[in-house]
Amino acid sequence: MSDRKRMKRIREKRIESIDRQIASHKKKIETEKPNKDTTIKYWEDEIEKKFKKIKEEDEEYLEENKDK
Repeated sequence: MSDRKRMKRIREKRIESIDRQIASHKKKIETEKPNKDTTIKYWEDEIEKKFKKIKEEDEEYLEENKDK
């Protein structure tokens, strides 16, 4: 039982941190001048591929284990 509580707490914190990272990346898209390796497309891909995927998985886990 404590493992589920721990995983729930970890995933909730991870969702919060991912939201902060997405906000940070969006800020970089708006403010920074793109370099060769860090273009606007790069930041958008980072958001889509990494952060949103992890966030969706965590939200699905929390939804599935909501009642337990």
